[in-house]
Amino acid sequence: MKLTTYAQNLYDLNVLKDQGYNEVILEAKSLSRFGKLSREDFIILSNRSKELGLRVLMEWDILMTEDVFVSKVNEVQELLPYADALRVQDTGALNWGITYSGKPLQFIAENGNHNLKALQGWVDLANGKMERIILSIELSKNTIEEYAQKLTVPCELLGLGRILLFYTPRPLLSALVPEKMAQNQEIAAMGESEESPHKGFPIVENQHGTFMFHIKEFCLVEFARDLEKSGLAFFRLDQRWEKPSRLLEISQLVKEFRSEAFEKLKQDYSQDLMRGFYLVNKTDILFPKLKNSRLQKREGHYVGEVLESEKGSHLAIMVKNPKGLKVTDILKILHPKGEVFETKIYSLKNVALEDVNEVSSGELAIIQFVGGVWVKSQVFYHHEIS
Repeated sequence: MKLTTYAQNLYDLNVLKDQGYNEVILEAKSLSRFGKLSREDFIILSNRSKELGLRVLMEWDILMTEDVFVSKVNEVQELLPYADALRVQDTGALNWGITYSGKPLQFIAENGNHNLKALQGWVDLANGKMERIILSIELSKNTIEEYAQKLTVPCELLGLGRILLFYTPRPLLSALVPEKMAQNQEIAAMGESEESPHKGFPIVENQHGTFMFHIKEFCLVEFARDLEKSGLAFFRLDQRWEKPSRLLEISQLVKEFRSEAFEKLKQDYSQDLMRGFYLVNKTDILFPKLKNSRLQKREGHYVGEVLESEKGSHLAIMVKNPKGLKVTDILKILHPKGEVFETKIYSLKNVALEDVNEVSSGELAIIQFVGGVWVKSQVFYHHEIS
């Protein structure tokens, strides 16, 4: 398994050469989401990379409307001769690369491409020009192993770096520091959630839009050897927001893992680290809870479901039984936790809050409040639940 990473200056290139890297990812500012290189700097670093024996991967990973795409093609064509391969994320850019680039292609399939058939479809579409697929960090260990062995091109996975949670092409931070955007400068900030106690979300705004990252960084450094055995071909280290010396430390750790050094890395690192779904995919953990048998019971003398419970005021029940609901009915109400409440209707109103003697099926019935009853509770005629 080979290491790959980014370079933003000449110092980075020297580190890569010393650590035995054989390739480098270079990003022009106008073509890459987080690129910082001008056209001139890109050419300088590309030439120096080749002098050092490093293969140059040009990253064109911005997402584009048609107008933006057309405006970028000329610059891509100007810089592409200085690169050995083209990395793209936008499928329009991929199609252009297949048709016009003449360079080997690497497709960044980290977003929305999580099944083997779709990934192989992109490879087949490239008709022999695809040399690498970049897999999503949302895949589990077993899935990564399967894809690495079954896909017909080598696979790459992020080994350490930020997790992008949110992107918009809109500039969300500019209003706070308009003078920086007037100078086309990058703006960085920390965000926090209004709906949870979480805070410290890194936020970056640049000419391509606004990006928000997870409070923890993705890290599979301790599993690098396992990934190599599974067939993964490339392990990417993204240290664009860390101090330059950090890449040297991490590269050595991947090659020769030592628990003490890894613990020190975690202590010194600017963000907490996480391994995501690598060991256990928990995306379906809520399904058993959603399939609560108490909420699924619909047979027999089922009346309907509580849609609203206003303490001291009323219960709103959606009536689903053809017999409807009468003011003389006695009900048993099954709480989602299993508790059973019994009540006799002595106040019955329709949706217009008019006193009625009966509410038909398909209509909303308003009865008196019953303590302890929550929304989603199931309502039955009295003789149904013991």
